[in-house]
Amino acid sequence: MEVLPRSRRRTPGRIRQGCQPDALLRSRRRRDRAMNKRLFPVVALVAAVTLLIVACGGAPASAPAPTAAPAKPAAAQPAAGQPTTAPAAKPAGPAVNLKFSHHDPATGLLHPVFVNWGNELNKQTNGQVTVKVYDSETLAKGRDVVTAVQTGVADIGWVIVSFFTGQFPLTEAFNLPVQGQGKSSLGAQAMWDWFQSSPDVQKEWSSVKVLGYTCSGPQWIATSKKPVRTVEDVKGLKLRIAGWGGTELLKSVGASPINMAPPEMYDALGKGTLDGIVFDWMGGDGFKMHEVTNYATVFPIVFQSQVVIMNKQKWESLSPDVQKVFTDLSGPALGKAAGEQAFDKADDLYSTRFKNTPGKEIINISAEEQAKWRAAAKPVWDAWVKDVSGKGLPADKALAGVQSSIAKFNK
Repeated sequence: MEVLPRSRRRTPGRIRQGCQPDALLRSRRRRDRAMNKRLFPVVALVAAVTLLIVACGGAPASAPAPTAAPAKPAAAQPAAGQPTTAPAAKPAGPAVNLKFSHHDPATGLLHPVFVNWGNELNKQTNGQVTVKVYDSETLAKGRDVVTAVQTGVADIGWVIVSFFTGQFPLTEAFNLPVQGQGKSSLGAQAMWDWFQSSPDVQKEWSSVKVLGYTCSGPQWIATSKKPVRTVEDVKGLKLRIAGWGGTELLKSVGASPINMAPPEMYDALGKGTLDGIVFDWMGGDGFKMHEVTNYATVFPIVFQSQVVIMNKQKWESLSPDVQKVFTDLSGPALGKAAGEQAFDKADDLYSTRFKNTPGKEIINISAEEQAKWRAAAKPVWDAWVKDVSGKGLPADKALAGVQSSIAKFNK
């Protein structure tokens, strides 16, 4: 509303000259109201926009913000369900190429264990270590493998201790007959436990680096023509066996033990040069003994200790980090893998197949006959102690130690 100056205010009771008529005032008021109606939506819209700006972060700064650099395009992501592959780490040092010799066939269960072990070494050293595994005596004969490793013909070798009678006399304590070893995987743990606590046994292997022990499955008598149900049944039989202890046991009960390399057994049984063998399920199947034998007397006569060794100079040339990887993957881990994935597995797999094959028989001897075998074994232990003690070695201590470890892992 317009406020008039004092000189123009109306005096009560009269209208001063110059004041507008009432009709004109009413017209102006109608025009103002119409204008207000048209402006109200615009004002309301401006107010709403102002409130929205304040709610979303306040009024803009007085100075204009610098223009942001354009964002880099996002890296392409793998499609759903596809694995994300990290780039392979580079080897930490120079390449190490190793040759591993063993005499078992590539078709057997043990060969893949050694191959997988080598692959894991390669993986955990980021490709620095490569192990080529030579099976079936293609690099060195089983009876020459210790020399092959010592001289560098092979970098790593699998040693059957009974192939080297007299060379590792204290270690042979494990091979004495009927000591009650159980499964291969447990026997390997017992061997490693004994080795770790026996400086005298470690000394026998000082020319090489011992990486670990494996253990055969229980070795029993398999024959081609005559079943063995009693101790007396072995008299006169020509039986292939490895190791001093088992040989002496068979002699004591009237058999004719023959020391023969495993690859020769098949032909010898076929020709009648042998009547039977003392072997385990895995080795027997690997050399196809099920084709030339018909009876399996599954009482464990002996177990065979086996050692994985490495050229000492080659070992010492490895960096501490690489040595640690070897240590972590060998020792009890390697023995357990060989037992569970090869020897123990074969005991179940091949015994079942043999039993279900027409014309084959598995023989479980009576408790009385088992006692006879144990009684026959005790003089062999005593003879071994006497012989090894005569060489100035602690045979009594070694035998007590190995039997303690066997009992520890075969409860």
